[in-house]
Amino acid sequence: MEHANVSRRTFLKGAGFVGLTAGILGASELAAPSHQVALAAQADEGHSLNKYQTIFGEGTQYIPVKKAAWDQLDGYVAYDDKEFDDSDISRTDTCDFLIIGCGIGGMMASLEAANEGANVITIEKMDRGRNTWESVGGYNTNMQQEINNVPDPAEYVEAIMRSSYWRARSEVVWSFVEQSGEATDFMNDMLIKANKGVSLYSTVQKETGYGFDTIQAEHKLKFPDNVKWDTWWRGPVAFDSLETTAATYDNLDIRYNTAGVQLVQDESGRVCGAIAQDENGYYRIEAAKGVLLATGGYEANPQMMESWCRPEDFNGCCVYAPNTGNTGDGHMMGLAVGAQMDPLPHTLMVFRSGLPGRVMDASMVSSCFTSSIWVDFKGRRFVNEKLPHNFVANAISEAGISGKPVWFVFDQAIVDGVKDDTGKLTSDIEDGKARGELVQADTIEELALAMDADPAILQATLEEWNGYFDADEPADLKFRRSLETAAQKIQTGPFYACKHNSKVLVNVSGLIINEHAQVLNNEEEVIEGLYATGNVSGGMFSISYPRHLPATSVGRAVTFGYVAAKHAIKGE
Repeated sequence: MEHANVSRRTFLKGAGFVGLTAGILGASELAAPSHQVALAAQADEGHSLNKYQTIFGEGTQYIPVKKAAWDQLDGYVAYDDKEFDDSDISRTDTCDFLIIGCGIGGMMASLEAANEGANVITIEKMDRGRNTWESVGGYNTNMQQEINNVPDPAEYVEAIMRSSYWRARSEVVWSFVEQSGEATDFMNDMLIKANKGVSLYSTVQKETGYGFDTIQAEHKLKFPDNVKWDTWWRGPVAFDSLETTAATYDNLDIRYNTAGVQLVQDESGRVCGAIAQDENGYYRIEAAKGVLLATGGYEANPQMMESWCRPEDFNGCCVYAPNTGNTGDGHMMGLAVGAQMDPLPHTLMVFRSGLPGRVMDASMVSSCFTSSIWVDFKGRRFVNEKLPHNFVANAISEAGISGKPVWFVFDQAIVDGVKDDTGKLTSDIEDGKARGELVQADTIEELALAMDADPAILQATLEEWNGYFDADEPADLKFRRSLETAAQKIQTGPFYACKHNSKVLVNVSGLIINEHAQVLNNEEEVIEGLYATGNVSGGMFSISYPRHLPATSVGRAVTFGYVAAKHAIKGE
Protein backbone atom coordinates (compact mmCIF):
# COMPACT_ATOMS: atom_id res chain seq x y z
CA MET A 1 0.00 0.00 0.00
CA GLU A 2 1.17 3.55 -0.68
CA HIS A 3 2.97 5.09 2.33
CA ALA A 4 3.32 1.64 3.92
CA ASN A 5 6.21 2.78 6.13
CA VAL A 6 5.99 6.03 8.02
CA SER A 7 8.64 7.69 10.10
CA ARG A 8 8.35 10.09 13.00
CA ARG A 9 9.60 12.78 10.63
CA THR A 10 6.67 12.09 8.27
CA PHE A 11 4.19 12.50 11.12
CA LEU A 12 5.79 15.72 12.32
CA LYS A 13 5.89 17.11 8.79
CA GLY A 14 2.10 16.96 8.65
CA ALA A 15 1.54 17.80 12.30
CA GLY A 16 -1.94 19.05 13.07
CA PHE A 17 -0.95 21.89 15.38
CA VAL A 18 1.41 23.39 12.81
CA GLY A 19 -1.41 23.57 10.28
CA LEU A 20 -3.76 24.92 12.92
CA THR A 21 -1.41 27.72 13.87
CA ALA A 22 -1.01 28.79 10.27
CA GLY A 23 -4.75 28.84 9.82
CA ILE A 24 -5.33 30.87 12.96
CA LEU A 25 -2.83 33.49 11.92
CA GLY A 26 -4.47 33.76 8.52
CA ALA A 27 -1.16 33.02 6.85
CA SER A 28 -1.80 29.57 5.48
CA GLU A 29 -1.70 29.03 1.74
CA LEU A 30 -1.04 25.31 1.67
CA ALA A 31 0.77 23.85 -1.28
CA ALA A 32 -0.27 20.31 -0.44
CA PRO A 33 1.54 17.33 -1.97
CA SER A 34 -0.30 16.41 -5.14
CA HIS A 35 -1.91 13.04 -5.71
CA GLN A 36 -3.01 14.06 -9.18
CA VAL A 37 -0.37 11.99 -11.01
CA ALA A 38 -1.73 8.81 -9.46
CA LEU A 39 -5.30 9.82 -10.23
CA ALA A 40 -4.41 10.66 -13.82
CA ALA A 41 -2.84 7.24 -14.23
CA GLN A 42 -5.95 5.66 -12.79
CA ALA A 43 -8.14 7.66 -15.17
CA ASP A 44 -6.09 6.42 -18.12
CA GLU A 45 -7.15 2.91 -17.22
CA GLY A 46 -10.78 3.81 -17.89
CA HIS A 47 -13.63 3.98 -15.40
CA SER A 48 -12.01 1.75 -12.78
CA LEU A 49 -13.17 2.26 -9.21
CA ASN A 50 -10.83 3.24 -6.40
CA LYS A 51 -10.68 1.61 -2.97
CA TYR A 52 -13.05 4.19 -1.50
CA GLN A 53 -15.71 3.00 -3.94
CA THR A 54 -15.04 -0.74 -3.92
CA ILE A 55 -15.18 -0.78 -0.10
CA PHE A 56 -18.98 -0.90 -0.38
CA GLY A 57 -19.01 -4.24 -2.18
CA GLU A 58 -21.93 -5.64 -4.14
CA GLY A 59 -25.33 -4.00 -4.30
CA THR A 60 -23.81 -0.58 -4.98
CA GLN A 61 -24.62 1.74 -7.85
CA TYR A 62 -23.01 5.01 -8.83
CA ILE A 63 -24.65 8.26 -9.88
CA PRO A 64 -22.84 10.28 -12.56
CA VAL A 65 -21.68 13.67 -11.33
CA LYS A 66 -19.51 16.33 -12.86
CA LYS A 67 -15.89 15.61 -12.07
CA ALA A 68 -14.10 17.98 -9.70
CA ALA A 69 -10.72 17.89 -7.99
CA TRP A 70 -9.98 18.53 -4.32
CA ASP A 71 -6.33 19.52 -4.06
CA GLN A 72 -6.29 21.74 -0.98
CA LEU A 73 -5.03 19.07 1.43
CA ASP A 74 -3.27 15.74 0.99
CA GLY A 75 -2.40 13.92 4.20
CA TYR A 76 -0.88 10.60 5.17
CA VAL A 77 -3.46 7.76 5.10
CA ALA A 78 -2.70 5.37 7.96
CA TYR A 79 -5.44 2.81 7.33
CA ASP A 80 -4.15 -0.38 5.74
CA ASP A 81 -6.18 -3.39 4.68
CA LYS A 82 -3.20 -5.75 4.48
CA GLU A 83 -3.20 -8.97 6.48
CA PHE A 84 -0.74 -8.53 9.31
CA ASP A 85 1.14 -11.55 10.57
CA ASP A 86 3.17 -11.93 13.74
CA SER A 87 6.37 -10.88 12.00
CA ASP A 88 4.86 -7.44 11.31
CA ILE A 89 4.01 -6.81 14.97
CA SER A 90 6.76 -5.66 17.31
CA ARG A 91 4.83 -5.98 20.57
CA THR A 92 1.39 -6.20 22.16
CA ASP A 93 0.11 -3.70 24.73
CA THR A 94 -3.07 -4.13 26.76
CA CYS A 95 -5.67 -1.79 28.20
CA ASP A 96 -9.32 -1.65 29.17
CA PHE A 97 -10.34 0.95 26.60
CA LEU A 98 -8.56 2.08 23.45
CA ILE A 99 -9.32 5.46 21.89
CA ILE A 100 -8.10 6.18 18.37
CA GLY A 101 -7.88 9.93 17.86
CA CYS A 102 -7.45 12.65 20.47
CA GLY A 103 -9.40 15.64 19.24
CA ILE A 104 -12.11 16.94 21.53
CA GLY A 105 -14.20 13.75 21.26
CA GLY A 106 -11.28 11.46 21.96
CA MET A 107 -10.04 13.67 24.78
CA MET A 108 -13.41 13.67 26.54
CA ALA A 109 -13.65 9.90 26.20
CA SER A 110 -10.12 9.56 27.57
CA LEU A 111 -10.89 11.68 30.60
CA GLU A 112 -14.22 10.01 31.35
CA ALA A 113 -12.82 6.48 31.02
CA ALA A 114 -9.82 7.37 33.18
CA ASN A 115 -12.09 9.08 35.68
CA GLU A 116 -14.03 5.82 35.99
CA GLY A 117 -10.82 4.01 36.87
CA ALA A 118 -10.22 2.23 33.57
CA ASN A 119 -6.78 1.62 32.13
CA VAL A 120 -6.88 3.79 29.00
CA ILE A 121 -4.62 4.06 25.96
CA THR A 122 -5.31 6.90 23.54
CA ILE A 123 -3.40 7.15 20.27
CA GLU A 124 -3.26 10.27 18.12
CA LYS A 125 -1.86 10.34 14.61
CA MET A 126 -0.56 13.92 14.86
CA ASP A 127 1.58 15.65 17.46
CA ARG A 128 -1.56 17.13 19.00
CA GLY A 129 -5.27 16.49 18.69
CA ARG A 130 -7.23 18.84 16.43
CA ASN A 131 -8.78 21.69 18.38
CA THR A 132 -10.08 24.17 15.80
CA TRP A 133 -13.40 24.96 17.41
CA GLU A 134 -15.10 27.83 19.13
CA SER A 135 -17.79 26.56 21.46
CA VAL A 136 -19.80 23.55 22.65
CA GLY A 137 -23.49 22.81 22.10
CA GLY A 138 -25.55 21.18 24.82
CA TYR A 139 -28.85 21.04 26.70
CA ASN A 140 -29.69 21.47 30.39
CA THR A 141 -26.19 22.17 31.66
CA ASN A 142 -25.54 23.64 35.08
CA MET A 143 -24.37 26.79 33.30
CA GLN A 144 -27.68 27.13 31.47
CA GLN A 145 -29.63 26.52 34.64
CA GLU A 146 -27.69 29.23 36.47
CA ILE A 147 -28.95 31.91 34.07
CA ASN A 148 -32.32 30.34 33.29
CA ASN A 149 -31.30 29.68 29.69
CA VAL A 150 -32.25 26.03 29.22
CA PRO A 151 -33.64 25.34 25.72
CA ASP A 152 -36.66 23.16 25.09
CA PRO A 153 -35.24 19.69 24.27
CA ALA A 154 -37.96 18.84 21.76
CA GLU A 155 -37.35 22.13 19.92
CA TYR A 156 -33.62 21.39 19.89
CA VAL A 157 -34.21 17.92 18.45
CA GLU A 158 -36.68 19.26 15.90
CA ALA A 159 -34.24 21.97 14.79
CA ILE A 160 -31.52 19.39 14.13
CA MET A 161 -33.96 17.04 12.42
CA ARG A 162 -35.35 19.85 10.26
CA SER A 163 -31.86 20.91 9.21
CA SER A 164 -31.26 17.37 7.92
CA TYR A 165 -34.64 17.29 6.19
CA TRP A 166 -35.49 14.51 8.66
CA ARG A 167 -32.72 12.29 7.33
CA ALA A 168 -30.94 12.33 10.69
CA ARG A 169 -31.66 9.46 13.06
CA SER A 170 -33.99 10.66 15.77
CA GLU A 171 -32.64 8.23 18.38
CA VAL A 172 -29.12 9.58 17.81
CA VAL A 173 -30.27 13.19 17.93
CA TRP A 174 -32.33 12.59 21.07
CA SER A 175 -29.40 10.82 22.71
CA PHE A 176 -27.16 13.77 21.92
CA VAL A 177 -29.62 16.30 23.32
CA GLU A 178 -30.50 14.35 26.47
CA GLN A 179 -26.91 13.45 27.38
CA SER A 180 -25.15 16.60 26.22
CA GLY A 181 -25.77 18.46 29.47
CA GLU A 182 -24.02 15.87 31.61
CA ALA A 183 -21.18 15.60 29.10
CA THR A 184 -20.69 19.38 28.81
CA ASP A 185 -20.72 19.77 32.59
CA PHE A 186 -18.08 17.05 32.80
CA MET A 187 -15.99 18.90 30.23
CA ASN A 188 -16.28 22.07 32.27
CA ASP A 189 -15.19 20.20 35.40
CA MET A 190 -12.13 18.92 33.54
CA LEU A 191 -11.28 22.45 32.36
CA ILE A 192 -11.59 23.88 35.86
CA LYS A 193 -9.56 21.01 37.33
CA ALA A 194 -6.52 22.24 35.37
CA ASN A 195 -6.60 25.41 37.51
CA LYS A 196 -5.69 27.68 34.60
CA GLY A 197 -8.73 29.92 34.75
CA VAL A 198 -10.40 28.40 31.68
CA SER A 199 -14.07 27.42 31.84
CA LEU A 200 -17.31 27.30 29.87
CA TYR A 201 -20.30 29.61 30.16
CA SER A 202 -23.77 29.64 28.65
CA THR A 203 -24.34 32.27 25.96
CA VAL A 204 -27.55 34.13 25.17
CA GLN A 205 -27.81 34.24 21.40
CA LYS A 206 -29.53 36.81 19.26
CA GLU A 207 -32.39 35.68 17.09
CA THR A 208 -31.05 34.11 13.92
CA GLY A 209 -33.85 35.63 11.87
CA TYR A 210 -34.89 34.88 8.31
CA GLY A 211 -37.07 31.99 9.47
CA PHE A 212 -34.26 29.96 11.04
CA ASP A 213 -34.34 28.34 14.48
CA THR A 214 -32.59 29.97 17.40
CA ILE A 215 -31.69 27.41 20.08
CA GLN A 216 -29.97 28.61 23.25
CA ALA A 217 -27.52 25.70 23.34
CA GLU A 218 -24.13 27.35 22.91
CA HIS A 219 -21.39 27.35 25.56
CA LYS A 220 -18.35 29.52 24.94
CA LEU A 221 -14.98 29.58 26.64
CA LYS A 222 -13.96 32.05 29.30
CA PHE A 223 -10.25 32.83 29.66
CA PRO A 224 -8.36 34.55 32.48
CA ASP A 225 -7.51 38.21 32.01
CA ASN A 226 -3.82 37.48 31.38
CA VAL A 227 -4.58 35.40 28.27
CA LYS A 228 -4.67 37.44 25.06
CA TRP A 229 -6.37 35.52 22.27
CA ASP A 230 -7.38 37.35 19.10
CA THR A 231 -9.04 34.61 17.08
CA TRP A 232 -12.48 33.11 17.52
CA TRP A 233 -10.83 29.64 17.40
CA ARG A 234 -10.70 29.22 21.17
CA GLY A 235 -10.22 25.47 21.26
CA PRO A 236 -6.40 25.46 21.56
CA VAL A 237 -6.47 27.25 24.91
CA ALA A 238 -9.16 24.90 26.22
CA PHE A 239 -7.22 21.93 24.93
CA ASP A 240 -4.18 23.04 26.89
CA SER A 241 -6.23 22.83 30.09
CA LEU A 242 -7.67 19.44 29.14
CA GLU A 243 -4.18 18.09 28.43
CA THR A 244 -3.06 19.38 31.83
CA THR A 245 -5.93 17.55 33.51
CA ALA A 246 -5.26 14.40 31.49
CA ALA A 247 -1.69 14.35 32.78
CA THR A 248 -2.99 13.93 36.35
CA TYR A 249 -4.35 10.44 35.58
CA ASP A 250 -1.77 7.67 35.97
CA ASN A 251 -4.17 5.27 34.23
CA LEU A 252 -4.35 7.37 31.04
CA ASP A 253 -1.62 6.96 28.42
CA ILE A 254 -1.92 9.39 25.48
CA ARG A 255 0.46 8.53 22.66
CA TYR A 256 1.01 11.15 19.97
CA ASN A 257 2.47 10.53 16.50
CA THR A 258 0.80 7.13 16.67
CA ALA A 259 -1.82 6.13 14.11
CA GLY A 260 -4.62 3.61 14.14
CA VAL A 261 -4.14 1.32 11.14
CA GLN A 262 -6.64 -1.50 11.43
CA LEU A 263 -9.19 -2.87 13.91
CA VAL A 264 -8.76 -6.32 15.44
CA GLN A 265 -11.70 -8.68 16.06
CA ASP A 266 -11.92 -11.87 18.06
CA GLU A 267 -13.53 -15.08 16.79
CA SER A 268 -17.01 -13.83 17.70
CA GLY A 269 -16.54 -10.66 15.66
CA ARG A 270 -16.20 -8.41 18.69
CA VAL A 271 -13.72 -5.56 18.22
CA CYS A 272 -11.04 -6.22 20.80
CA GLY A 273 -8.21 -3.94 19.77
CA ALA A 274 -6.28 -2.41 16.91
CA ILE A 275 -3.02 -2.37 15.02
CA ALA A 276 -1.17 0.88 15.72
CA GLN A 277 1.82 2.44 13.99
CA ASP A 278 4.45 4.77 15.40
CA GLU A 279 7.98 5.72 14.36
CA ASN A 280 9.22 2.23 15.19
CA GLY A 281 6.63 0.32 13.17
CA TYR A 282 3.50 -1.66 13.91
CA TYR A 283 2.27 -3.01 17.24
CA ARG A 284 -0.98 -4.41 18.59
CA ILE A 285 -3.12 -2.91 21.34
CA GLU A 286 -5.64 -5.21 23.00
CA ALA A 287 -8.63 -3.48 24.61
CA ALA A 288 -10.78 -5.58 26.95
CA LYS A 289 -13.75 -3.22 27.00
CA GLY A 290 -13.66 -1.93 23.43
CA VAL A 291 -12.35 0.63 20.99
CA LEU A 292 -13.57 4.16 20.27
CA LEU A 293 -12.99 5.70 16.84
CA ALA A 294 -12.49 9.47 17.21
CA THR A 295 -10.44 10.05 14.08
CA GLY A 296 -12.31 13.02 12.62
CA GLY A 297 -13.26 13.50 8.98
CA TYR A 298 -11.38 13.03 5.73
CA GLU A 299 -10.89 16.48 4.23
CA ALA A 300 -7.15 15.73 3.90
CA ASN A 301 -7.84 12.71 1.69
CA PRO A 302 -8.44 14.03 -1.84
CA GLN A 303 -9.49 10.72 -3.33
CA MET A 304 -12.02 10.09 -0.59
CA MET A 305 -13.38 13.63 -0.87
CA GLU A 306 -13.84 13.21 -4.60
CA SER A 307 -15.45 9.79 -4.13
CA TRP A 308 -17.84 10.52 -1.26
CA CYS A 309 -18.85 14.20 -1.50
CA ARG A 310 -20.91 16.31 -3.91
CA PRO A 311 -18.50 18.07 -6.28
CA GLU A 312 -20.40 21.34 -5.96
CA ASP A 313 -19.78 21.31 -2.19
CA PHE A 314 -16.00 21.52 -2.56
CA ASN A 315 -15.29 22.57 -6.13
CA GLY A 316 -13.47 25.91 -6.07
CA CYS A 317 -13.40 26.03 -2.26
CA CYS A 318 -10.38 26.78 -0.14
CA VAL A 319 -9.62 25.02 3.13
CA TYR A 320 -10.31 26.49 6.56
CA ALA A 321 -7.92 25.79 9.47
CA PRO A 322 -5.99 23.14 7.53
CA ASN A 323 -5.05 19.88 9.19
CA THR A 324 -3.44 17.01 7.31
CA GLY A 325 -4.36 14.34 9.84
CA ASN A 326 -7.99 13.89 8.85
CA THR A 327 -7.78 11.25 6.11
CA GLY A 328 -10.74 8.99 6.88
CA ASP A 329 -8.76 6.29 8.67
CA GLY A 330 -11.59 5.66 11.12
CA HIS A 331 -14.20 5.53 8.38
CA MET A 332 -12.22 2.85 6.56
CA MET A 333 -11.42 0.89 9.71
CA GLY A 334 -15.11 0.81 10.55
CA LEU A 335 -16.24 -0.14 7.05
CA ALA A 336 -13.67 -2.93 6.99
CA VAL A 337 -15.40 -4.65 9.93
CA GLY A 338 -18.88 -4.24 8.46
CA ALA A 339 -19.98 -0.87 9.82
CA GLN A 340 -22.90 1.00 8.32
CA MET A 341 -22.18 4.55 7.19
CA ASP A 342 -24.19 7.66 6.38
CA PRO A 343 -25.44 7.47 2.79
CA LEU A 344 -23.44 9.23 0.12
CA PRO A 345 -22.96 12.01 -0.74
CA HIS A 346 -21.62 13.07 2.62
CA THR A 347 -22.12 16.41 4.35
CA LEU A 348 -19.36 19.01 4.53
CA MET A 349 -19.15 21.87 6.99
CA VAL A 350 -18.71 24.75 4.58
CA PHE A 351 -18.40 28.45 5.38
CA ARG A 352 -18.47 31.68 3.40
CA SER A 353 -15.58 34.14 3.00
CA GLY A 354 -12.84 32.26 1.26
CA LEU A 355 -10.38 33.79 -1.17
CA PRO A 356 -8.90 31.86 -4.09
CA GLY A 357 -6.49 29.41 -2.50
CA ARG A 358 -6.67 30.94 0.99
CA VAL A 359 -9.12 32.05 3.65
CA MET A 360 -10.33 35.63 3.75
CA ASP A 361 -9.05 35.97 7.31
CA ALA A 362 -5.60 36.22 5.70
CA SER A 363 -6.46 39.63 4.26
CA MET A 364 -7.84 42.79 5.86
CA VAL A 365 -10.04 43.13 2.78
CA SER A 366 -12.32 40.86 4.81
CA SER A 367 -13.20 43.98 6.85
CA CYS A 368 -15.11 45.26 3.82
CA PHE A 369 -16.93 41.97 3.33
CA THR A 370 -19.86 42.34 5.73
CA SER A 371 -21.17 45.58 4.20
CA SER A 372 -20.68 44.47 0.61
CA ILE A 373 -23.09 42.88 -1.83
CA TRP A 374 -22.31 39.68 -3.70
CA VAL A 375 -22.70 39.26 -7.43
CA ASP A 376 -22.14 36.48 -9.94
CA PHE A 377 -20.02 36.61 -13.07
CA LYS A 378 -22.67 38.65 -14.89
CA GLY A 379 -23.03 41.19 -12.09
CA ARG A 380 -26.30 39.82 -10.66
CA ARG A 381 -26.91 39.72 -6.92
CA PHE A 382 -27.91 36.16 -5.99
CA VAL A 383 -28.47 35.78 -2.22
CA ASN A 384 -29.21 37.44 1.11
CA GLU A 385 -25.64 37.93 2.24
CA LYS A 386 -26.62 37.74 5.93
CA LEU A 387 -27.98 34.20 5.97
CA PRO A 388 -26.19 31.63 8.17
CA HIS A 389 -22.78 30.67 6.85
CA ASN A 390 -23.67 27.23 5.51
CA PHE A 391 -26.56 28.54 3.42
CA VAL A 392 -24.66 31.40 1.84
CA ALA A 393 -21.71 29.07 1.26
CA ASN A 394 -24.03 26.85 -0.74
CA ALA A 395 -25.23 29.88 -2.70
CA ILE A 396 -21.65 30.94 -3.44
CA SER A 397 -20.76 27.48 -4.67
CA GLU A 398 -23.87 27.33 -6.84
CA ALA A 399 -23.20 30.77 -8.32
CA GLY A 400 -19.69 29.68 -9.21
CA ILE A 401 -20.49 26.13 -10.28
CA SER A 402 -19.48 26.78 -13.89
CA GLY A 403 -16.04 27.91 -12.76
CA LYS A 404 -16.92 31.58 -13.26
CA PRO A 405 -15.93 33.96 -10.44
CA VAL A 406 -18.19 35.19 -7.66
CA TRP A 407 -17.47 38.71 -6.38
CA PHE A 408 -18.18 40.92 -3.41
CA VAL A 409 -18.57 44.56 -4.37
CA PHE A 410 -17.87 47.57 -2.13
CA ASP A 411 -16.91 51.22 -2.44
CA GLN A 412 -14.54 53.77 -0.96
CA ALA A 413 -17.04 54.73 1.74
CA ILE A 414 -16.92 51.16 3.07
CA VAL A 415 -13.11 51.20 2.91
CA ASP A 416 -13.00 54.52 4.77
CA GLY A 417 -15.27 53.08 7.45
CA VAL A 418 -12.68 50.46 8.40
CA LYS A 419 -10.28 51.39 11.17
CA ASP A 420 -6.86 51.01 9.56
CA ASP A 421 -4.26 52.75 11.69
CA THR A 422 -1.43 50.63 10.29
CA GLY A 423 -2.34 50.95 6.61
CA LYS A 424 -2.75 47.19 6.29
CA LEU A 425 -6.08 47.43 4.46
CA THR A 426 -4.54 49.65 1.79
CA SER A 427 -1.64 47.24 1.49
CA ASP A 428 -3.93 44.21 1.28
CA ILE A 429 -6.02 45.86 -1.44
CA GLU A 430 -2.87 46.31 -3.49
CA ASP A 431 -1.87 42.73 -2.72
CA GLY A 432 -5.27 41.53 -3.93
CA LYS A 433 -4.79 43.38 -7.19
CA ALA A 434 -1.37 41.80 -7.66
CA ARG A 435 -2.85 38.37 -7.06
CA GLY A 436 -5.55 38.99 -9.64
CA GLU A 437 -8.33 38.49 -7.10
CA LEU A 438 -9.34 42.15 -6.63
CA VAL A 439 -10.13 44.90 -9.13
CA GLN A 440 -10.62 48.65 -8.64
CA ALA A 441 -12.18 51.27 -10.91
CA ASP A 442 -13.46 54.83 -10.79
CA THR A 443 -16.86 53.98 -12.29
CA ILE A 444 -19.27 51.06 -12.16
CA GLU A 445 -18.91 50.53 -15.90
CA GLU A 446 -15.14 50.32 -15.63
CA LEU A 447 -15.45 47.99 -12.63
CA ALA A 448 -17.75 45.67 -14.58
CA LEU A 449 -15.32 45.55 -17.47
CA ALA A 450 -12.47 44.73 -15.09
CA MET A 451 -14.63 41.91 -13.68
CA ASP A 452 -15.52 40.72 -17.19
CA ALA A 453 -19.16 41.27 -16.17
CA ASP A 454 -21.98 43.01 -18.01
CA PRO A 455 -21.79 46.78 -17.23
CA ALA A 456 -25.54 47.27 -17.69
CA ILE A 457 -26.38 44.39 -15.34
CA LEU A 458 -23.95 45.49 -12.63
CA GLN A 459 -25.19 49.09 -12.90
CA ALA A 460 -28.79 47.92 -12.55
CA THR A 461 -27.87 45.71 -9.58
CA LEU A 462 -26.30 48.61 -7.71
CA GLU A 463 -29.10 51.02 -8.58
CA GLU A 464 -31.61 48.52 -7.23
CA TRP A 465 -29.57 48.01 -4.04
CA ASN A 466 -29.07 51.73 -3.43
CA GLY A 467 -32.73 52.38 -4.10
CA TYR A 468 -33.77 50.18 -1.19
CA PHE A 469 -32.34 52.80 1.20
CA ASP A 470 -34.38 55.63 -0.36
CA ALA A 471 -37.77 54.07 0.39
CA ASP A 472 -39.95 55.41 3.22
CA GLU A 473 -39.43 52.02 4.86
CA PRO A 474 -36.04 50.76 3.63
CA ALA A 475 -36.19 47.08 2.72
CA ASP A 476 -34.39 44.58 0.53
CA LEU A 477 -37.23 43.61 -1.78
CA LYS A 478 -35.30 40.84 -3.49
CA PHE A 479 -33.67 38.75 -0.75
CA ARG A 480 -34.95 40.29 2.52
CA ARG A 481 -31.53 41.19 3.93
CA SER A 482 -31.78 43.41 6.97
CA LEU A 483 -30.64 46.95 6.15
CA GLU A 484 -30.36 48.05 9.78
CA THR A 485 -26.76 46.97 10.38
CA ALA A 486 -23.72 46.39 8.14
CA ALA A 487 -25.58 47.56 5.07
CA GLN A 488 -25.22 50.81 3.16
CA LYS A 489 -25.38 52.33 -0.28
CA ILE A 490 -22.53 51.54 -2.64
CA GLN A 491 -22.13 54.79 -4.56
CA THR A 492 -18.80 56.44 -3.67
CA GLY A 493 -15.91 55.82 -6.03
CA PRO A 494 -13.49 54.29 -6.44
CA PHE A 495 -15.32 50.98 -6.52
CA TYR A 496 -13.91 47.56 -5.71
CA ALA A 497 -14.75 43.93 -6.46
CA CYS A 498 -13.00 40.96 -4.90
CA LYS A 499 -13.36 37.32 -5.87
CA HIS A 500 -14.52 35.03 -3.12
CA ASN A 501 -15.49 31.43 -2.62
CA SER A 502 -16.57 29.03 0.08
CA LYS A 503 -14.21 27.28 2.46
CA VAL A 504 -14.33 23.71 3.77
CA LEU A 505 -13.63 23.08 7.45
CA VAL A 506 -14.51 19.40 8.00
CA ASN A 507 -16.66 16.49 6.95
CA VAL A 508 -19.47 15.67 9.39
CA SER A 509 -20.74 12.31 8.07
CA GLY A 510 -19.58 8.92 9.24
CA LEU A 511 -20.37 5.56 10.78
CA ILE A 512 -23.89 4.99 12.05
CA ILE A 513 -24.13 4.75 15.84
CA ASN A 514 -26.89 4.10 18.35
CA GLU A 515 -27.77 6.06 21.48
CA HIS A 516 -24.74 4.60 23.31
CA ALA A 517 -22.32 5.57 20.49
CA GLN A 518 -22.00 1.91 19.52
CA VAL A 519 -21.36 1.40 15.81
CA LEU A 520 -24.05 -0.48 13.88
CA ASN A 521 -23.71 -2.82 10.93
CA ASN A 522 -25.93 -2.82 7.85
CA GLU A 523 -28.49 -5.01 9.61
CA GLU A 524 -28.83 -2.35 12.35
CA GLU A 525 -27.03 -4.64 14.81
CA VAL A 526 -24.35 -3.48 17.23
CA ILE A 527 -20.77 -4.30 16.32
CA GLU A 528 -19.73 -5.32 19.80
CA GLY A 529 -16.77 -3.47 21.20
CA LEU A 530 -16.80 -0.67 18.63
CA TYR A 531 -17.79 2.94 19.32
CA ALA A 532 -17.53 6.18 17.34
CA THR A 533 -17.78 9.88 18.08
CA GLY A 534 -17.29 13.20 16.35
CA ASN A 535 -16.90 13.48 12.60
CA VAL A 536 -16.19 9.78 12.11
CA SER A 537 -19.68 9.09 13.49
CA GLY A 538 -22.95 9.53 11.65
CA GLY A 539 -26.69 9.82 11.98
CA MET A 540 -26.81 13.54 12.83
CA PHE A 541 -26.41 15.59 9.65
CA SER A 542 -27.48 15.46 6.03
CA ILE A 543 -27.10 17.71 2.97
CA SER A 544 -25.83 20.79 4.83
CA TYR A 545 -24.34 21.33 8.28
CA PRO A 546 -26.63 23.58 10.40
CA ARG A 547 -24.25 26.43 11.24
CA HIS A 548 -27.22 28.38 12.64
CA LEU A 549 -27.29 25.86 15.52
CA PRO A 550 -23.93 26.79 17.04
CA ALA A 551 -21.45 24.10 18.07
CA THR A 552 -23.65 21.11 17.29
CA SER A 553 -20.67 19.29 15.77
CA VAL A 554 -18.39 19.93 18.76
CA GLY A 555 -21.28 19.14 21.08
CA ARG A 556 -21.75 15.81 19.32
CA ALA A 557 -18.05 14.98 19.69
CA VAL A 558 -17.99 15.89 23.38
CA THR A 559 -21.23 14.08 24.15
CA PHE A 560 -20.68 10.81 22.33
CA GLY A 561 -17.05 10.62 23.44
CA TYR A 562 -18.30 10.85 27.01
CA VAL A 563 -21.23 8.51 26.37
CA ALA A 564 -19.04 5.89 24.68
CA ALA A 565 -16.56 5.82 27.54
CA LYS A 566 -19.29 5.59 30.16
CA HIS A 567 -21.04 2.76 28.31
CA ALA A 568 -17.86 0.82 27.63
CA ILE A 569 -16.60 1.04 31.20
CA LYS A 570 -19.83 0.97 33.21
CA GLY A 571 -22.38 -0.45 30.78
CA GLU A 572 -24.57 2.63 31.21
